[in-house]
Amino acid sequence: MLHIRRVDAVAYSARHLRTQLVAILIVGATPALRAPTLANAQSVPATTASGPVYNLTAEQWREDLRFMSTEMQRRHKNLYHTITPEKFAAAVADLDARIPALQRNEIIIGMMKIAAMIGDGHTRVDPRKDAKFGFPSLPLRLYLFEDGLYVRAAAPQYASLVGSKIDAVNGVPVQEAISRVNEIISKDNEMATKLLAPVYLNMPDILQALKLSPTSKAAIFTMRKNGRVSTVSVPAGETAPLWPSDTDASFITPAGWVDARTAKAPVWLQSPLDYHRMIDLPNRKGLYTQLNMVTGVKDESLAQFGAKIRKHADSTNPRALIVDLRLNYGGNMDLRNGYVRELIKAEDDDTRLFVFTARGSFSATEGILVDLRRLTNAVFIGEPASSKPNSFGDGYRTRMPNSGISVQTSIYWHQLGGQSKQPWTGVDIATPLTFADYVSGKDPALEVALNYTPEPYLTERLMQAAKIGGVKAVRDTLTAFQANVANRYLNLGSMTAIAADALYSERQPEEAFAVAEIGARDYPSSVDANLLLAYIAAHTNRPDVALRAVRRTLELDPNNRTARDIETSLKASMK
Repeated sequence: MLHIRRVDAVAYSARHLRTQLVAILIVGATPALRAPTLANAQSVPATTASGPVYNLTAEQWREDLRFMSTEMQRRHKNLYHTITPEKFAAAVADLDARIPALQRNEIIIGMMKIAAMIGDGHTRVDPRKDAKFGFPSLPLRLYLFEDGLYVRAAAPQYASLVGSKIDAVNGVPVQEAISRVNEIISKDNEMATKLLAPVYLNMPDILQALKLSPTSKAAIFTMRKNGRVSTVSVPAGETAPLWPSDTDASFITPAGWVDARTAKAPVWLQSPLDYHRMIDLPNRKGLYTQLNMVTGVKDESLAQFGAKIRKHADSTNPRALIVDLRLNYGGNMDLRNGYVRELIKAEDDDTRLFVFTARGSFSATEGILVDLRRLTNAVFIGEPASSKPNSFGDGYRTRMPNSGISVQTSIYWHQLGGQSKQPWTGVDIATPLTFADYVSGKDPALEVALNYTPEPYLTERLMQAAKIGGVKAVRDTLTAFQANVANRYLNLGSMTAIAADALYSERQPEEAFAVAEIGARDYPSSVDANLLLAYIAAHTNRPDVALRAVRRTLELDPNNRTARDIETSLKASMK
């Protein structure tokens, strides 16, 4: 039997870790759990901006580019963690050479692209929080729902566009448009694209620079509504208000605008700028809490908020204690320990903890997610955060000397997740938000939590299927599990490996091989899936399959000793 490690994306009991680790948080933070003192430089306001500068010479822009390049090289903890020095230098040189022929917005978009090439979410040049950009937005608000990109809200004169699904941008299919915007999005993982693409596609300056509009003064959309398709030109409006420092503003609708939602706002969208919220749901045996920024508020520290939650849970004994972090874009990670400690205490045999995450969860929020994943039996619901457990962070902001635009550079490495290479902290149950859900005020995540019933793990399901119907039943059960949208964000590569290993240990070799084969086929980048296929194929007299799988494992992990041993054994047996 080959033992495969369990990973955070697999829902399983963490009680065997809890006894040792709870004490760490209760006694005090250790280097493993505590970020450096400057752990939240990204949330510290930069020098106050007085407004955009529009009339710079080419040489002034080149000076800004040199400043940006030097600043990133000087301050980043490891600038070349994703790209090579040569590629970075070539990108800077290319933009420098093109500056005399470029418009202002095109130069800035070029800078955004260079920052995005670095490959982490805190190294960025970002119009959302910088008045020096001066990029007007359309008089619309867009959002990327499960079923597409929609006009979520609009200024009154464009009310007829509310509820329209966008099929194309200036004739470019919307997925291609999102792909182009993706090149200028600084990110830890692809959830940041879901968060920021609608924001950037709403700025004609960005559209023109990416050849998605012939002008920086308007956008041309192909829209679909009520079965009718139309092409609409929408002129640029005013520059949108800057985003709050560390809260997702995607669902904030300007006063007086028309919103697609016709029902009362769901609880999670009612007060996005109220950072500490606690609401009883007595008829549903639930206690809903929301943290919209990792911070204290007037007269209440974050630790005190956690204590308030725990005391209320102790007195009301809810079946579900919900911790909603979907709008929490960061804050001060140093403050989290007392809050997390109280949530650990609030969980017991009667009260199950549910953690809600989404694309708007980022930065310091990740510290809370990692802690709760490790130290509790919480069920994680929603979609992944746009941050990952191990990442570069703490964006240090400086302003370019001529344009005044901020460049933010990651100055620390946070290793919160051990040796994990996962792109995000795992989500046990995916709850996609459709446009219809938004319109009707539904919150799928909340409904799942309040109606939660534990279900068997994948391994248990496949073991039962093997007993009842052999290989075919196992394959059918696995296929159905994969197709279930609720399982979208599970680490299925490792889960299939765990299940195949369990089947083989229970003397079900053909069923084990079937699961391992599907795992390696469907998750080719999973070391666990390929390693298990190599092991089981080698032990079921399939040397050719085993050799291919072991070679793939070593492509992914050249230092994998188990794979090396299997390869050596295979070569010896094939002589």
